[in-house]
Amino acid sequence: MSVISRINTQQARYNPEAVFDGPEQLLEEVALTRGQKLAALEQWAKSIALRLDATAEGMPPSGRESDEAELLRRVRLAEDKLLAQSSALS
Repeated sequence: MSVISRINTQQARYNPEAVFDGPEQLLEEVALTRGQKLAALEQWAKSIALRLDATAEGMPPSGRESDEAELLRRVRLAEDKLLAQSSALS
């Protein structure tokens, strides 16, 4: 049985936080290629880093910094997993 994707792939690539509950869910998405997943994860990491940098540059802390740091760790783990899968196939 095949799975029909019901996501907006462009939004998934350029604003993955709006589409996926977490980076692990992004990895499971069949409508995105490996390269698109890597690009989406990198975009996600940049968004998190910008929020963390804003706090470091004087914006009032939101109290979510530890959550953001944990999410960034999960995004990087997802990237590592994708990269490891491609190395194993080579």
